[in-house]
Amino acid sequence: MMRSIVVAGIAALLAMPAAGAAELPSYPLVSTAGKAQAWLPPDQGELQFETGAQHTSAEAASAALGELSTAIATLLAQHGVADADVDSAELAKKTVGLSKPTADGATSAYVLTRHYRVQVRELARWPALVAALLATEHVDSLGVSFDRSDSEQLNRDLLRQAADDARANGTALARSFGRKLGPAMAITRGPLDKLAAPFIAQAGGGESPPRAPATANYAVPPSIPFAQSVTAIFRLQ
Repeated sequence: MMRSIVVAGIAALLAMPAAGAAELPSYPLVSTAGKAQAWLPPDQGELQFETGAQHTSAEAASAALGELSTAIATLLAQHGVADADVDSAELAKKTVGLSKPTADGATSAYVLTRHYRVQVRELARWPALVAALLATEHVDSLGVSFDRSDSEQLNRDLLRQAADDARANGTALARSFGRKLGPAMAITRGPLDKLAAPFIAQAGGGESPPRAPATANYAVPPSIPFAQSVTAIFRLQ
């Protein structure tokens, strides 16, 4: 509601004649930003990959994909991955033209693909699991990402720290001009781009979270980044 009031006030100011639009509102404002970040070791990872089978017979292609899916399920179980942590619901089927007819005269083939998304909750098993997948035929487009099981709480803590940082920065800025920081009039996780007016200094573009260093051979990184940012408009007293 407070943001709506500020926006309404800005709209009214912008609708005034040019001379009036340049005047300051009855209450001065200051915008400020805060951020918080942390680099912590991951405790879980995610694997995404695709498998597929091709045959001129739809039934044969389906049977081949079924055998491959069974083999992958066995492989994942052998490396400690629970069934509940495997999502392979996406299944695509299409036909492709062949560069030359097969011995039985077929000019097209059926291609079936399955997309996997696998949560790995024991990173100690990660190296052996990745090596096994890379050695498995018809496993393509392997991608990896890492996270922490407490990431939600961690991000909430960082958000509070970023808010505290924004208020501290606003307090210091107001004090440097002999003023005191009043209540917050608008708050957002990103820059306040839409609250534009001659009397509001625009916050810089939101900084991107730090990126984790590239890992070689799908290795587990020593740490991954977490970051939160807050931008706020405060009333000056």
